[in-house]
Amino acid sequence: MSKNFSRINFHSETVDRFKKYAIENEVNYTETLEAMLDFFEKNYISPFKPFPLTNYRLLHIFNKRMDALESLLRQMEKDTLEPTLKILLDIIKLADPKNRTRHLEKKAYEEDDTHPDFYK
Repeated sequence: MSKNFSRINFHSETVDRFKKYAIENEVNYTETLEAMLDFFEKNYISPFKPFPLTNYRLLHIFNKRMDALESLLRQMEKDTLEPTLKILLDIIKLADPKNRTRHLEKKAYEEDDTHPDFYK
């Protein structure tokens, strides 16, 4: 059973804009108009009033900002904090008197060819 069609008069500029919009989205005119009406009805908004910042929109904006902040912090940790921590730990390890004496003793032992274990 085919659907009945009816006509509405629009200004020619509006018709041109509407046709261009429908062609860009690759749908026919009826589907385009139905999608627009559904959008306004489902989201409880009116094109004639300013959009209120509903809880859903505020939550969406907040979540996008938090995602961007998390991404920034992860990038900072990877590029800056981890290499810096590694360098500091290496410096602390070298500055530790226990490690330094072991390091010096090991070097002295390796260079001392009179030690009985040198040739093993």
